[in-house]
Amino acid sequence: MKVYIVGTGYVGLVTAVCLADLGHLVCGVDIDPEKIETLQNGGCPIYEPGLTELLKKNLEEGRLSFKVDIGSEINEYDVAMIAVGTPERERDGRADLFYVAQTAKQIALHTTKNMLVVIGKSTVPIGTAQQISESLVSHNSVTSFHVGSNPETLREGNAVADFMQPDRIIMGGDIIATGCLRQLYEKIECPKVVTDTCSAEMIKLTANFMLAQRISSANALAQICEASGANIENVMQGVGLDKRIGPYFLQSGVGYGGSCFPKDTKNLIAIAKHHRIDHAIFQTVVDVNESQICYFMRKVEEMAIMTLKKRVIAIWGVAFKPETDDVREAPSIKIIKELLEDGAIVRVFDPVANVRREFSGKITHCDDMYEAVHGAEILLIVTEWECFKSADLKKVKSLMETPKIVDGRNIFNPSEMKQLGFKYSSIGRP
Repeated sequence: MKVYIVGTGYVGLVTAVCLADLGHLVCGVDIDPEKIETLQNGGCPIYEPGLTELLKKNLEEGRLSFKVDIGSEINEYDVAMIAVGTPERERDGRADLFYVAQTAKQIALHTTKNMLVVIGKSTVPIGTAQQISESLVSHNSVTSFHVGSNPETLREGNAVADFMQPDRIIMGGDIIATGCLRQLYEKIECPKVVTDTCSAEMIKLTANFMLAQRISSANALAQICEASGANIENVMQGVGLDKRIGPYFLQSGVGYGGSCFPKDTKNLIAIAKHHRIDHAIFQTVVDVNESQICYFMRKVEEMAIMTLKKRVIAIWGVAFKPETDDVREAPSIKIIKELLEDGAIVRVFDPVANVRREFSGKITHCDDMYEAVHGAEILLIVTEWECFKSADLKKVKSLMETPKIVDGRNIFNPSEMKQLGFKYSSIGRP
């Protein structure tokens, strides 16, 4: 099939590259000329394991191309996918559909063929597909548009594998839209859920909320464990072996971040408020996540004794999770802001991510983890990168001004850290 994908951000780019690798002819479209030039030359603007190699391969083999702006060439394609950003609106937490609306309008204005299937890939509020359909018809009364919903189910850091070997594929729409999606994904063997567009949109929001809920539950329970002498890791090991619950997303830490969980949970709150439905359960998940930063910072303040002013604080990890360079809604951002407000001197290291744009000139970005801890009085572990787990802790101790660690991801063993001479604090463990 010939696929036209509007938006080459995280979702759009991974989708474009992987569909091309499945044998489809794919064109990725974006309004950013610099990004398109980078992509045309085989450069990947995001860090995602395995993506750069597939990008170059499919460019070389002629299945993948990129261009600036939607044009008349859309008429050469079987399906158009909308994969533009849907940022959270500050005033009410709902997803901002400005870019989706603009894309739908441009698709309609440039389409002259008799029929076009238009698929939404972006995570959107319930009912967006219907709004896209209405927009297309209002700007083009000639073409027969068939609108579907095919929400992405990608985990950053594992996106290529998730696309090629998904747990399921969600297909919402009429028989023509879902038939197009069946053909698009025919080489992928997995359960395919065929439904209406509203249900497809709700599936995505629900999945992200339930995962966020598990993380917040683990974090709330971690605070109880620590206060009462229990060990959250032992507790969750025992709980996770229950087949009704399972072991996934039960790790306590400094809270969730990224572009999905925070936005989608708040989106559900906004939707519930709009329909005058009790939203307490959604709000609690958000509140617990935000309070986890306060809980973590109390540990840092206790470790500092009296004040953080002019104290040198090292941070390992700024990405919201390992194997990505994404710092959107990352816990590290809030932690660094609080440290700077308290007058601390902040040194950070992350294998691929940085927060230079967020904190230009205010913090020091180091080239490796040992440089970050040199002369530091406290080390904060915020992202659980594998390289941190294998760090030479004796070297770390020798480089630090005072051997103090607040571990927000529980990557080290408390008793071993004590034996090495560290003053060590973690999440939910005695």
